[in-house]
Amino acid sequence: MSSSSRSFRGDFPAAQEEGWPARGGVSRVDMFESGIPILPWQYYPIAVLLVLIGCFEVGVPRLVLLPLSLVVFLPLISKSLQSPLPVLIALAAYIPYSKAVAGNMGGAVTGLNFTTLLTVIALMSIQAASNRRSANAGWSYTPEDLPSTFELFFRRLIIVFIVLGAISVLHTDIIFDQWTFFTAILDFKRWVDPFLIFFFFSYLVRTEKEAKIVITTMAVTLAIIGIGSIWQHHVVSGYNHRVRMRGIAGQANQMGAFYVNYIFLLLAFFMMKGIKLRSRTLFAIGMFGCFLGLMATESRGDALALAIGVLVYFFFRNKGLFFAMVGVIAFLAVNIQYLPQGLRDRVQHTLTNRDPEGLSGGTKLDASARTRLALWAGAINMMKDHPVVGVGYKMFQPLIYDYVPKNDETADLPLRGRDAHNAYMLIGAEMGIPTLLFFLLLLANMFRVTFRAYRASVDPFWKAVSLATMCSVLSLLMTNLFGSRVISLVLAGYLWGLLAILLKVPAWQERLRPPEVSR
Repeated sequence: MSSSSRSFRGDFPAAQEEGWPARGGVSRVDMFESGIPILPWQYYPIAVLLVLIGCFEVGVPRLVLLPLSLVVFLPLISKSLQSPLPVLIALAAYIPYSKAVAGNMGGAVTGLNFTTLLTVIALMSIQAASNRRSANAGWSYTPEDLPSTFELFFRRLIIVFIVLGAISVLHTDIIFDQWTFFTAILDFKRWVDPFLIFFFFSYLVRTEKEAKIVITTMAVTLAIIGIGSIWQHHVVSGYNHRVRMRGIAGQANQMGAFYVNYIFLLLAFFMMKGIKLRSRTLFAIGMFGCFLGLMATESRGDALALAIGVLVYFFFRNKGLFFAMVGVIAFLAVNIQYLPQGLRDRVQHTLTNRDPEGLSGGTKLDASARTRLALWAGAINMMKDHPVVGVGYKMFQPLIYDYVPKNDETADLPLRGRDAHNAYMLIGAEMGIPTLLFFLLLLANMFRVTFRAYRASVDPFWKAVSLATMCSVLSLLMTNLFGSRVISLVLAGYLWGLLAILLKVPAWQERLRPPEVSR
């Protein structure tokens, strides 16, 4: 068994077991804490409130929401100026609900909502931390705090992608007179929100202990969402007619992408060494709820992404379970009657939609699949006509009908004002081919972040989290084929936060490796 396999399963090299001090004078025993960190008690009432509003659709009157927001945000501001951890926990608790629980205060001020408030508080916390360092107030840099060359490179990749997005927004603002500067700023803010999460986590997470608390907050939040999804699945299954579950993402395919992006983090915590039974039970129930929710969304693309992600996870985690999963997936692929009914019906409808006249024994794709193919053909035509800067940010839907092929196959399809249903096509069509190529480069380096952290990890916690994030990146790559996922705060916010933390893991784990012995 390799050393990496031993560390992942909780067994450590003999040199460490003998008690040699890790780099920095910290022993092996001191570095690993069994179980998961304890979250502050304030997190739990907020988490319960969010799940009631987001998953159980419990309405909160504005007269209650406003004072309740003051009770939460005023202490949060005060504590976040002293330490970045409170706002990091708040972001981890809120990000999945940023659409379902927008907190726009009844629309009293345009653009003012919970996401904006947390953004401002995070910026204030960054400034306060910078002031403390300048004043030598107890937060001095250590070699592990300094960003690595690769971390700086990855930050620059994201900054360039943000600049390219800003150029696209400006291009749209200039070309189309109906756009105002204020509207452009708001739209760009929504587009850039997931990337802001990356920089907030990158600058505010300074210690390994803080990082573990934040990631545990994410996992517990996902488990609570999974519990809420069990109820939502029950409600949807009770309808007499077919209804796809929309969940906190507000749309079935996007909710399916949310489940498949993050179910691996729940799986990692469930299988992690040292987890107490009650915590393991929570993650198991949450994972079961997320799986039920995914099936209730009836998303074919997201189900495919889950299958591929499961194979990759167990390939690294346990070869025996990997071959078992290969057998299960192969069996279901040729025996689709054992799939959940909603997903089974959509798969069958996709592949066996017969000619309505009954004169032909052949098959053809259903209207949904044919619509997507027509939209993708239109996106390619957009890229041909506007290869450098694209047609402009958010201009795909207004212009797509002018670019889709017009023939007998598309005559009866609803093609006006449609989304691209493919992030790669959308970015290429709206922002140009150079931006699309740069986006692909960014995705490749997201894989590099996770694999680099996985290889460097000695602590089983980071081994599990880096592998789960690797599967999330793979899921994102797959789900982007069927929708725009990477620029959604709900769908990608956690992933960007995890990437920001995993960039720091190699430096943290370097202290745990045995010192080189001179010969």
